Amino acid sequence: MSAKEQIRLFLSDQGCGMLPVEEISEEKRLFEMGFDSLRFMELVVLIEEHFGVQWPDEALEISGSTRVRDIVRALEGCL
Repeated sequence: MSAKEQIRLFLSDQGCGMLPVEEISEEKRLFEMGFDSLRFMELVVLIEEHFGVQWPDEALEISGSTRVRDIVRALEGCL
């Protein structure tokens, strides 16, 4: 499974999100999917544990413009 596919899974109702994985595209905003700062931190912990990386400090906060592709890019920068 690619990093992008794994992130989509983590963002879905099979991870710490609420939407089915097939509804999650790279252009989707995290806030649109019901993510807030607490749910985002759950995502960061899942990513760190699964990939054995440390999430970059500059990517620890989400805003209204944070999209799935931003999370994928941040992860790829850690690998």
